[in-house]
Order: sequence, then C-alpha cells, then structure tokens
Amino acid sequence: MGNIKEKIQALWRDQRSWKVRFPLAALCAFTCVFTFILFGPCEIYIQNMSDMTFSFHTLLPVLLLASGAAFAALLAILLLLRGRLFNYAVTLLFAVTLAGYLQGNLLNVNHGTLDGSSVAWSNYQWPMLKNLVVWLAILASAFTLLYLGRKLWTRAVEFISLLLAAAQAVALVGLICGTNFSGLQDKYLSTAGIFDLSPDRNVVVFLLDRCDRSYLDSVLDQHPEWKDKLGGFVSYHDFTGSFSRTYASVAYLLTGVKDEDAFPFHIPQNDYLSRAWERSTLLSQIRDAGYQVGLYSHIGDVVGDMDNMEGKIDNIGRETVNINRKVMLKKMLELSAYRYLPEAVKPYFQLYTGDLDAVQSVGQKDLYQIDDPGFWERYQEQRLRKVADSSGCFRFYHLQGAHFPFNMNEQAQRVDTGWDPADRLAQVTGNMAMIFQYLDELRAQGLYDNTTVVITTDHAADYPDWPTPLSTLDGPRLLPLLVKPAHADLNQPLQISRKQICQDNLRASLADWCGLDAEPYGRTIESVGENELTTRVFWMLLYDEALETRDAYMGTYEIHGDGNDFSNWELLEMTPLDSPGW
Repeated sequence: MGNIKEKIQALWRDQRSWKVRFPLAALCAFTCVFTFILFGPCEIYIQNMSDMTFSFHTLLPVLLLASGAAFAALLAILLLLRGRLFNYAVTLLFAVTLAGYLQGNLLNVNHGTLDGSSVAWSNYQWPMLKNLVVWLAILASAFTLLYLGRKLWTRAVEFISLLLAAAQAVALVGLICGTNFSGLQDKYLSTAGIFDLSPDRNVVVFLLDRCDRSYLDSVLDQHPEWKDKLGGFVSYHDFTGSFSRTYASVAYLLTGVKDEDAFPFHIPQNDYLSRAWERSTLLSQIRDAGYQVGLYSHIGDVVGDMDNMEGKIDNIGRETVNINRKVMLKKMLELSAYRYLPEAVKPYFQLYTGDLDAVQSVGQKDLYQIDDPGFWERYQEQRLRKVADSSGCFRFYHLQGAHFPFNMNEQAQRVDTGWDPADRLAQVTGNMAMIFQYLDELRAQGLYDNTTVVITTDHAADYPDWPTPLSTLDGPRLLPLLVKPAHADLNQPLQISRKQICQDNLRASLADWCGLDAEPYGRTIESVGENELTTRVFWMLLYDEALETRDAYMGTYEIHGDGNDFSNWELLEMTPLDSPGW
C-alpha cells in the first residue's frame, strides 16, 4: 500500500515552481488554441468567403474572445498540475497540436466539397487506418522524447511550438492583408413578393436542386394522380445541363456567360459571378418589360456580391442582418475540427455549407434561405397573393430538391436532417406535393392560364460514391424539364418530347415567355425540331481514382445527338484544377 502511495506522490513531486513551468505551459496552450480556434477558422473563412453568410469583422472578435477563454482555461489546468502529470499533459497537448497541424496541411484526404453530398466513409477505411497510425506515431514520438530526457524534451517542445505559432501567425497576417473583405454586404436576397403574382402574366420557375430526371420520374410513377394534373405540360426527356454543381449551373442558366475571360473554375468564384451578372441582361430586361422579378436562391453559389443584382431583381433586402454569434462560432469550430482532426473522426463533424445560413437572420423572417419545409410553412401562412397593380411577375424558386441533407417528408413536413440516400425520394415527393398545391391555388385564383410554369433542376445527380474514374462519367446526366406555357391547351394530357435541348435553350425561352426578343439569347426550346440532331456541351468536375490525391479536373463533354445514349457523350479535354474542398 505504501508503495502505491509513493508512486502516486512521485507523479506529483516537482522541484519546478509554477513560474518555471509557466513559459512551457503558456507556449503549448497558445499554439494549440491559435492553431485550432483562431488560425484554422480564419483561413477556412478567407479561402471560402463566397460560402460565408457573415463578415470577417464579425467573426474575428468572436474567435479572439473564444481563443482567449480557451487559452486561459488550458493554461490554468496545466499550471494546476505538477511533476510527471504536468509533463504528460504538456506532451499530450503538444503532440495533438503537432498532429493536427500536419493533418490539416499535409495528411487530409479530399472527400469533395462540403455541399451536402454524402461521403461513402466505408471507402476510406484504409486511409483512416494509415492516418491513425501516423497520429499514434506522433504521440509515441512525443512521449519517447520525454522519456529520453526532460531537458531535451523541454527544448524540443518549446522550439516546435514556437515555430508552428510563428509560421501560422505570418501566414494569417499575409492572408488578411491580401484579402479584400469588401464583398461582404449589408444586402441580401429577401422574401419580398415571394408569393405575389400578377393577374396578367407570370413566369414561375421551380428549380429542385440536384434533381436527376430519374428521381422525378420515379416520384411521378408512384403518383399517377399527379400526372392527371399535368394537362398542358410538356416533359422533355433529353434535356442536359451545363455544369455538374450548383456553382456555376444556376448562374450560367440565368446569364449564359462562359468565355475565356469568365469561365467558372478558371477564375475565383466571386470574380466569375460578378463578370457573369455584369454582362447578362436577361433579368434586367425582364424587369424593364414590366415584370416584378424575384430571385429566391443562394447568394454564395448564385449571386456573389449583392451589388451584382442592382437593377435586375426586386427582392434585394436592405434591413440590418442579425448574426447569431454562438451559432457562427459553433459552425466555424466544426469546420476547423473537420480539417484538423484524424480521418476516423471526421464523419462526426461533416457539415453542409448550407448550414451556415442558420447564422443569419433578419426581422420578420425576411431573409430567403434554401429551406424547403420553411418555404412551405411560409406559403401556408401567406398563400398566393394576386397583385392588382402588377403587369407581370417573374418568380425563380431555388429549392433543396434532391440535395442533401434531407429534412422533409412526403407531406412537405420538416423532419430531422438526414444523409441517407433512401430519404431522397421522400424529399422530392414533398417538393412535388408543394408544387401541385401551388398549381391548385393558381387555378383557384384564376391565374393558371396566364402563368408559364417551369419545373427543372440546376444539375443532375453527382457521383454516388467516391472515388470515381478520372476520365469518364459512368452514364449520362439528364435533367428534368416540365413546362406549361401560358395559354396552353389544358385539355391536352402530359406530352413527352425528345427534343435535344439544353439550358441555353431554356434561357432563350425564358426571354421569349416574358415577351422579349429571344434571338440574342439563342435558340428557344420551341424552335428546336422534335427530330433535329443537335450538339451540346457539358462540363463535369472529375476526380482521380487514387484516394490519396483526388486531383480535380474539368472534363468537357460534347453530346452528339441523343443524350440518353452515353456513347454519344464525347470527352474532349481534361483541364487540371485546384482540388475543391474545405
């Protein structure tokens, strides 16, 4: 018994005063906090500004306060310890900081962008195991250093900690000085006029994000009663998109800009969006034609700087945006943890970039966020409103659709957020239930005949699993497109068309349906012959098959003829890109 007591006392025995232990403890605590709570979130923010819904000058004081509190707590705990317990605690903290730094800068595997896509974590078991071995080796090395001699251990821990802190401090200063933060704005996409319609003419677009045509076909097959309500509609079964992600599909659909000076993924995202909206006249011309234009979408992936929308839309919000700093800090620390922690624990910190929308709020719930249950709750509260003094309304509803995470059931009711692909069809079914109730109210208010209705998506399904072949798609990517033109023959049952069309044709038709001269925008859907052979272009982000590298490429495909036949998809070139991801 006395021997055990002696060993316990030996753990605590220390000839060093707290003043002697203080420099080592302070340096280790500072480096840990600076890496994970200050530098990490700041770097993630600056590198992904287009996805952020709050300004850097709002984030930085919160991070400084959190860092100060964490540093004080860590330092107090370390200084309360003595002897070997102090040494063990410092060694553990140092090893975790070093391993986290190496993880975030050298060891991470590219799992793709945090756009809500599910990650097949079972495919990463071997990288997770190798990564765990590296972490254990770093921990073992740190404790071996302590075993070899306290003086050597002290100098090594102090030198490496100081080196890490200094390197990151210099990098942070460089990042801040080299970044223009002026793009973060006091304007936003509001919900103003979201359910207002004109008694004279309307064009309403429902865009269900990431909704492959096969998903919508499955839902309609399961609900034959809905097909009976699609009189006057045409379903286009050979409709192709432009890009394989929300950025830049939606912006390209509405602008058509893709030249050498402004091509998505070849220039920074905000630069492309600014150039695209600056050069595009579609929405401004629709507005000049007497339409109230409402664009209800995502700022980061679609709009960029809200100044881009001046003179183009009517739902620019200018009320002060409130920031929930607690939620903001939580989300940024989750992103930091996702970056710096071992592969084995990353699934627990997977975050959808759309979750950052929860940081913002404005008075009277005026901020539009892509939240389908919230969209439907608002609709049930407000319903459609016929605006007598409006000569026309253009409404573009960007909905979650078939995009992760799934938080809506078949009845358009909110459920717990999920990542199971099995819940995808339930969410799309809920979307269609919403749309059909919307159409029923159009009929009830006498607005249906004067309204053009479009149901489509921005891009089809992404690859279901990682990794994916570098040089080829595994099959065609076709988009749903259902259109009911104004004044269509509603007694005509749903028609199926196999016209070989793409988003360029839809953009031209949007202009035409709004009474504009469509010729500057290209060929309309209506001008393409039913049996006409066309050539279309599609850009797909592809990845290396090797899990360790997963370098990103832009694959340019040319589709000759029927897009349903994958043999007609010709890969023209592969352009190397910086790997996307947080």
